[in-house]
Amino acid sequence: MNTKEQYIRYPSGFSEEKLAKRFGLYWDNTMQDWELVVSDFGRIKDFIKVYQTELNNDDDKFTLMGLIVSSFDDHISDFDKETEENWNICKTILEKECYLHYSIIKYWSLPDEKDINNVFSITPYIREVWGNVKIKFT
Repeated sequence: MNTKEQYIRYPSGFSEEKLAKRFGLYWDNTMQDWELVVSDFGRIKDFIKVYQTELNNDDDKFTLMGLIVSSFDDHISDFDKETEENWNICKTILEKECYLHYSIIKYWSLPDEKDINNVFSITPYIREVWGNVKIKFT
């Protein structure tokens, strides 16, 4: 097994359903990419608060972090003071819990893509996270 494969994970349908109920978001068991479909930039602060205060299950944390990052990606251009504060909290969590969120960090950072026009809006920010944690995966 490649040493990095042990950190690869995917959102849990059970966690998606639980979080959808918690936040009043749409969910059904046939959805793909739930975190992309229901992302909501206006609720990032609530998402982060729940992450920090209510979750103690790695599947729930991973699934909610996917929703948080996807929500940032939707409107990263609106980087005002509050957004920057929320991003700094998210960035700290991603770096501190990088083993849990390895798949999210790698997916959104697109490390092999050189053309900045072919990346997500959040990619430059996630690449900074990757730059700070990649030594742990070598």
